[in-house]
Amino acid sequence: SSSSCTGPIQVKSNQDVDALRNCQVVEGSIVIQNLSSYGDIINLSQLQQVHGDLVFEGNGDLTQVVLASLKQVDGKLAFQNNRQLERLDLTQLTSVQSLDISVEPALHAILFPSGLSQIDALTVTDTIATKIEGLTTSKIKDVHIANNKYLKDINMNHLQQVNGAMTIAANSPNLTLDLSSLSNIYQGDFRDLAQLVGLNKVHQITGDLSFVSNSFSSLSLPNITQIAGTLTVSNNLQLKNLSVPQLQLLGGALSLANNTQLSSVDVPKLQQVDGTVDITGNFDKVALPSLVDVR
Repeated sequence: SSSSCTGPIQVKSNQDVDALRNCQVVEGSIVIQNLSSYGDIINLSQLQQVHGDLVFEGNGDLTQVVLASLKQVDGKLAFQNNRQLERLDLTQLTSVQSLDISVEPALHAILFPSGLSQIDALTVTDTIATKIEGLTTSKIKDVHIANNKYLKDINMNHLQQVNGAMTIAANSPNLTLDLSSLSNIYQGDFRDLAQLVGLNKVHQITGDLSFVSNSFSSLSLPNITQIAGTLTVSNNLQLKNLSVPQLQLLGGALSLANNTQLSSVDVPKLQQVDGTVDITGNFDKVALPSLVDVR
């Protein structure tokens, strides 16, 4: 029989942790905060479902959290400011509303072995993770992955739809981001990437699209026809080829600056730019043959 416990549960002592041990389902939220003398492992290996939030915050001695049976968190699953946390066991996790891993300076891997197939919002900041693996969701609202200085690999090759903003910035300079199934993105900000796989299937952007300080040599957006916001391509010091063959409409500005190796710009079908056109650099060729309307 599954053992059900009722929240909200505030865990502030060793006894509070022990009281959670046999809970398989928690109706409500669990907050495990500022435990200092508990020891280095919290093992809640019975826990399967949380109908609320599950938060680990400011637990200074914690090196390992074992949630080996956890399948589902209806609210937020958060690991924040547990400065010794090295290992996270999320073996069974497939569904969360949001996942926030921030200021975890000892955490070196973020893995979802069963495939995280349902998630609305993902934040991963200030960790030492080298990879994020097992994100199998096909749609998400917001993604914010930043300041993970060893993060070399983000595989989101199942992702088809981003309904909010995706920001990838200030991770390892060797980062490869795989978005090879993406067909829909509301807003994207891509910075400091070595390689970007994907965006080939994207047709329109509802917000802004930015590529800043990346080290890839080629940027191809073969099927984008319209961007409702601004297109920014700046400070990409290795960029030699920029291809936007189908872009017709920009609702914001076109901003190209300080891409020092980009010698030609050709946007053959661009007809209308509602903002400013700001193209600076040492170009042999700038071609905007269809442009009739700059507001």
